[in-house]
Amino acid sequence: MSLVLGPIHHWMYGKIKTTEARESAIVSEFKTKYGAEADKILEQVYKKYPKSSVHKPLEELLANKPIHQGIQSLIVEIETREAATIAAFCAKCSDAAKVAADAARKHGISCGKEAARSKGLSPAECNSTSKVFEVMGDYLCDGMPCDRGAQVVAESEKTTSWDHESCVHELYWRNAGADFLTMCNIINEWIAGFGEGINSHIAYKREKALATGDPSCLSNFKINT
Repeated sequence: MSLVLGPIHHWMYGKIKTTEARESAIVSEFKTKYGAEADKILEQVYKKYPKSSVHKPLEELLANKPIHQGIQSLIVEIETREAATIAAFCAKCSDAAKVAADAARKHGISCGKEAARSKGLSPAECNSTSKVFEVMGDYLCDGMPCDRGAQVVAESEKTTSWDHESCVHELYWRNAGADFLTMCNIINEWIAGFGEGINSHIAYKREKALATGDPSCLSNFKINT
């Protein structure tokens, strides 16, 4: 593994593991809510989309694989399975989308709190939306570094706005049979939770979304005073 690119690969792997942890949090809520029925649904999902092994060292997972292709395949695997799981529950349970969104928000809050602790964020940094958005980039998987992910369009300490011209997740979600807007809503709940986890005064708002038919996405963090 390249000594120059190695840190980038491990940075991406951390984001992939956060996605897997969010999926696990959602699955845990499904099991709590639906009991034995959840186990039946999950059994069918995992037959087509087997559970991954993101607890293994990255070097082991990428053994004998081109690095970029290997990391991309990990992203596709986890995001597709998460979407397939949510789609399967939504097909069987009328309130599954809300259950998943609530679980995603709780996981986002825990990630935000962990980020503030592990990075030693000062009170001033926790009160800066630009810093919170920057830190979120270490947790939220938004495609590969070469993809055009979230781009900041307006930035200050109190308000930070960003956009997407395309959705790097859409193809995986649709291929898994998941509803585009449902998945967008769930990820947005995670983002809202992340901001709240770092600073309870941070509010998140989705102004526009490709999933609702807008030509691009536009979101923002804002400090409520």
